[in-house]
Amino acid sequence: MEHHARPSPHSQRVSHGQGYGPPPTAARRGPGPMLGNTAVPHQSALSQQQLHQQHQAALAERELAKRRARKPTDKMIPDGVDEIVPNVALYKELRDMERRYDATILRKRLDVQDAVNRNVKNYKTLRIFISNTAKDQPWQNSDRPLDENAFDFDTGQIPTFRVRIEGRLLEDEEDDAAEVDPDSDLNLEPTPGSTDPIQPPKKKFSHFFKGITVELDRNKDIHPEGNIIEWRKPAPNAPPGAIPQGPLEFDGFEFERKGDENVNCTIKLIRDEVPDRFRLNTALADLLDTKEDTRAGIVMGIWEYVRINGLQDPDERRNINCDENLKKIFSQDRLYFPQIPELTLAHILPLEPISITYTIRCDVPQHFSPAVYDVAVSVDDPIRAKMSALLASPSNIQGLREISGIDEQIALLVQSINHSKAKRDFWHAMSVDPAGFVKRWVSSQKRDLDTLNGEGIGVGVEDEEMRRKEFFDKVGENVYLLLSKQAQKQGGQ
Repeated sequence: MEHHARPSPHSQRVSHGQGYGPPPTAARRGPGPMLGNTAVPHQSALSQQQLHQQHQAALAERELAKRRARKPTDKMIPDGVDEIVPNVALYKELRDMERRYDATILRKRLDVQDAVNRNVKNYKTLRIFISNTAKDQPWQNSDRPLDENAFDFDTGQIPTFRVRIEGRLLEDEEDDAAEVDPDSDLNLEPTPGSTDPIQPPKKKFSHFFKGITVELDRNKDIHPEGNIIEWRKPAPNAPPGAIPQGPLEFDGFEFERKGDENVNCTIKLIRDEVPDRFRLNTALADLLDTKEDTRAGIVMGIWEYVRINGLQDPDERRNINCDENLKKIFSQDRLYFPQIPELTLAHILPLEPISITYTIRCDVPQHFSPAVYDVAVSVDDPIRAKMSALLASPSNIQGLREISGIDEQIALLVQSINHSKAKRDFWHAMSVDPAGFVKRWVSSQKRDLDTLNGEGIGVGVEDEEMRRKEFFDKVGENVYLLLSKQAQKQGGQ
């Protein structure tokens, strides 16, 4: 137990960090409830106009896909251009540099996305203060004049006391500065036109608890107004009518009750953990070397234990051969690993509330607890929120669009360079040897036409044309003979 001075004199500190400050773990939700088959409402048939709209949308999407497929993507200048244009070497160096930058940016982007997806928690200290005030107590009304006509000499004042429970996070100035500005320790001069970083909102006392219960140790027959005071945080999806009036989050919890005697009370604070944490039984806690953890952390700890000790079945890797420690917990010789989340439900318990005892003093006008209580609470990593904002920022999306547009322009320019190089090679080869070039070009065109016509090997276009010419010559001669015979027959008749 550590002792710290507080604003009021004669105070001490009671640390709850060891019992209530578990290490951070990754977030994981358990399986939800199974839903029965629900009747699907009958959907009305689509009208002709809706069908036409769907057809038009499908055609537009198909046309857009065709356009994307026709877009050039090659940004490499073909070989041989560097012999003509001397700046091609510089372009290739820029391309190499761009590839390195793209690889670095992609790796950093994946790191940022992984950091955003992981539920990383930082742990800070929440210091809790308890105090009470007394009002209209008999000793406070002793100097007031009494009514001479009163039968019992009662002053008519009802003695009450008011208890306040408040807490605040203990901030580390250097850590906070590093969270807001990572370069704060470099003592750099501010850039002209830059603005100060926005401070993240501070979490209030009620943010870290889902319920507060105060139990007064006094006779309920004498005090029928009740000796239990409760507060419950409303559920996030609660309807508006179910949410009580008042602020949703607050820095201090207060209540007032009647009484003129000192009263002992027990304050129970139920932690609000996201994701939910659970208390492990003795056997599982000894295996994982932790008393509290999330369900995902429990499964991950068991997997680490199985992997380190080589308990996986060599034939079926999903089966686990239990050693003595696992047999002590699950009472089985072999486990099917996907069933471990369900099997661990019997070995976890809800977290115990943080219990604080306090004596309400009614013999003094104001009383502060001589002890302050430090509790380790989890807070969201501020860097995670900034990374999420960075990925979703309009400037980032606009920048990616501009880069994509520039890449498309470069690909179109490279395509034009390829076409220009092909034309240059054509005319250059023709200027060197016109006759040979024309002969080679005609032969190439002939082969291409043979390929298009599906002709076999050795049968060329010229051979086919000669065959057809001979056929049509014979057909013409036969037609001439046929007509002559018909004319002779008509003349003989």
